[in-house]
Amino acid sequence: MLNDSVFVFWLEFFHHAVPHVDLLFNQLQKRKTEPAEVKTVIANFEKCIVDVRNKIDDIINEAKSICTEPQGNKRRRRNNSSHDHRVVAVEVCDNIVNSANDRCQFKDHLVVASLFSQNTLENTV
Repeated sequence: MLNDSVFVFWLEFFHHAVPHVDLLFNQLQKRKTEPAEVKTVIANFEKCIVDVRNKIDDIINEAKSICTEPQGNKRRRRNNSSHDHRVVAVEVCDNIVNSANDRCQFKDHLVVASLFSQNTLENTV
């Protein structure tokens, strides 16, 4: 199972993508996160995932170089072409970016809400 080319590809893909998800989670979980910071963090996350998306061909090649599955053991019923991996990985990257944007779409409202925060009111008076 660990030498399966599909498993190795997805392991390599998520090896590149998950650290950015982890960083986003840690940055958004801070107790005092400013609205402008949320916007910046989401933009940086989107850029990083797009970078992963653009490097999918490199990830496919890395996975191929790691995979030690003997030629005779490949499953004939499953098409393991690089093109299929690329198409699905691009879709996964797009879904990650869209999900992050959907979950954080409130960020624009935070900018307006920050105008009424106690600290902002005290600083303007």
